[in-house]
Amino acid sequence: MKGKLICIIGPDGVGKSTQVNLLINNLKKSGKIFEYRWLRFHHLISIPILGIARLFKLSEFKTLKDGSQIGYHYFGRSKLISFIYSISLFLDTLIFTLIKVTIPITFLNKNLACDRFIYDTLVDLMISTGNYDIYNSMIGKLFLRLIPSNAKIFMILADEKTLKSRRNDVMYDKNITLKVHLYKKISEIFKISIINGKNSSEKINFEIMRLLNE
Repeated sequence: MKGKLICIIGPDGVGKSTQVNLLINNLKKSGKIFEYRWLRFHHLISIPILGIARLFKLSEFKTLKDGSQIGYHYFGRSKLISFIYSISLFLDTLIFTLIKVTIPITFLNKNLACDRFIYDTLVDLMISTGNYDIYNSMIGKLFLRLIPSNAKIFMILADEKTLKSRRNDVMYDKNITLKVHLYKKISEIFKISIINGKNSSEKINFEIMRLLNE
């Protein structure tokens, strides 16, 4: 018997981490034990590519007054860097998905509640490469195959004005409007339920639990 996987996805500032923890606590009350996982992206094989990109000014990082940083990638300016980064990021994602999701669910029968998942990585990759249809490409389809067939995925989404009001780094993120647009696009293409991120944490949690019980 395989374990279960529930993923909460969406742009920064919608409260994914809060909702995953609320979800774990609520499920625990009903006797269901779920473990927390953070699964946006991990860099290992892709680290040298990121270094080369920065050397050739295809990446930049801006430090805000509070000390936090916002990073931007312009890999779309180089087809070679864009291709190599996409492949290396897939390999990184494959490794960490196997370790943190596939093996625990398949062989250890663990139930997991994930803060971000493959779709979040794809949105970041679309912005980094400038390829907004990457999910239709060979590499995009490889990413999508990493999602277990029994995964329950919910997207929390809010408009950019709401997101900017919640976090300082989001306030100064010049890509936030594009991110919201791409998340909407992903939800339509892959039929992912959208939960209104403007609502209170309690209302969002209630909606997630309702969808889970359907």
